[in-house]
Amino acid sequence: MNSKLDQGLAALATMSPAQLREEWFSTFKEEAPDIPPSLLCRVLAYRLQEQQLGGLPAQAQRMLDIVTEGVTPLPEPEIRLKPGSRLLREWNGKLHTVMVDADGFSFNGQRFASLSHIAREITGAHWSGPRFFGLKRRPAPPSRGASARG
Repeated sequence: MNSKLDQGLAALATMSPAQLREEWFSTFKEEAPDIPPSLLCRVLAYRLQEQQLGGLPAQAQRMLDIVTEGVTPLPEPEIRLKPGSRLLREWNGKLHTVMVDADGFSFNGQRFASLSHIAREITGAHWSGPRFFGLKRRPAPPSRGASARG
């Protein structure tokens, strides 16, 4: 790290709450929010490091912008099943157990390539296997306001 950054961080660590609020105003050109001095110090330290070392990568900044706008929901993180995991599902009063293998799934002594095949085996109907076993949420219904505006 460079010594100017080290000195700035050390100075922040020794500032009083009033000094931190002054530093906030100097840095952001606005009054400090009503948060504990420890958080003011952390934000100021981050800004100092950001100025000296650079900010977030563009892709990370775009993701934060999307989140803070609140308009576009974030994609669901991909669920990765580890071999040896057990999936349980009750269907029509019977508990069904599926073992995750390195190259597929085991159910009732048989090997299956996908959870959807197992869901069909259990229910007799076409199901999304990940949804049947609770690994994917149902999409939210459209809001009433969206259809009323159109």
